Amino acid sequence: MVGMETRVDSVSGRAVSGLSGNRVRVVLPAVPVGEASLAGLREQMRSASRAKAQAEAARAQAAAEYSRRMGERATEKTLRKQSGQSTRGVRAEVKVANQLKDLPVTRKAFEKGEISYGHTRIITAAARRVRVDEKYLVSKAKTQPVDVFSRAARQHEQQQSDDDGVSRLEAQKKMRRAWLGTDWADGMTVLHARFDPITGARVKNALSTMTNEMWREENPKDRPTTEQRLADAVARLLCDPSQSSIRKSGRSQKGTVLFVTVNYDVVTRQLRNAELVDGTPLPVETVRDLACGAEIVPAFFDTRGQPLWVGRSQRIATRAQRMALFARDRGCVGCNADPSWCQAHHIVPWQAGGPTDINNLCLLCSNCHHQIHDDGWQIRQTPGGKHIMLPPPARRNRPPPPRNHRRKHRRRTTVIRR
Repeated sequence: MVGMETRVDSVSGRAVSGLSGNRVRVVLPAVPVGEASLAGLREQMRSASRAKAQAEAARAQAAAEYSRRMGERATEKTLRKQSGQSTRGVRAEVKVANQLKDLPVTRKAFEKGEISYGHTRIITAAARRVRVDEKYLVSKAKTQPVDVFSRAARQHEQQQSDDDGVSRLEAQKKMRRAWLGTDWADGMTVLHARFDPITGARVKNALSTMTNEMWREENPKDRPTTEQRLADAVARLLCDPSQSSIRKSGRSQKGTVLFVTVNYDVVTRQLRNAELVDGTPLPVETVRDLACGAEIVPAFFDTRGQPLWVGRSQRIATRAQRMALFARDRGCVGCNADPSWCQAHHIVPWQAGGPTDINNLCLLCSNCHHQIHDDGWQIRQTPGGKHIMLPPPARRNRPPPPRNHRRKHRRRTTVIRR
């Protein structure tokens, strides 16, 4: 039986706990969290994350064995009772647990806490559809967050597919669904939908266009939340589509621009590696079909094509610049949010003389934009050309306050209250 244990490290004097029988332990600082160093906090989060993955792997092992003896339905009911998860959640977990017996590399990495349950679920899902290279996917999963790894897994699945992903796209189209109902707790109407990647990209672009329009119409001193604005945009598109600039400009929804990047092989004179701006791979044949009925715009531009360098002649990024940013940044450079919900941010502010040029722009979501303008976060470019967000310099290596300083502060506060 796998159990938890806690002990004191003989070298560091810190309390550590973890799964007995495994090498990974959760490092608990000897001092209160508020007085721990940044390095100590990072180590605690890292070791706790690995221990969590190990615990989930142990639960998956038990679920797989229980399923072998009692069947999947009985396992789902038992796991739901023991874990408190939803029916949908335990159903997915039992499916993952049963498939791990055929994926030894993934199972081993999961049991060691080297990859999370999220990574494991993505790998097992891909393995159900195509023959995957387990070692390749696990090596990627060890170094990438789940959202970034999902893109790598989709691209790998596309490469392993016998028909360039055509069958997967057709299967996704058949899985489209929408739910419309009432939340009986508060009487709110609930709308939930699932689309194939191409339809989903069109929906996101239409909603992004509408939310941008609504943002410009709002009172800057009384703005709704992002979620409220998105709900309003859905309602307007469904109930009053004539208010959309797409309709006003004479373009139908079918003509909504899709941001697709494709490599052209000059040797074979063929298109390769087609994908949506979020990294979702597309069959090349599908891109050719889209080209017949939709507007196709190149992903990368030069000064002879679209104006990416407009200097100080205008403040707002051009449509061509936004498309190039979509292709380059693939999302918010701070949190990787979907590019459709991002704004073009001037790295050197416009007010400080920064030009509206592609090398002075990056994509930021509204939350990260707020951190830049109001909280002092900064944009930096790595040697590889990638833009990243960094916290204010004063917060990067801020040492914890002295312990006796904390005590004096608490005593002084107590005296004031008296």
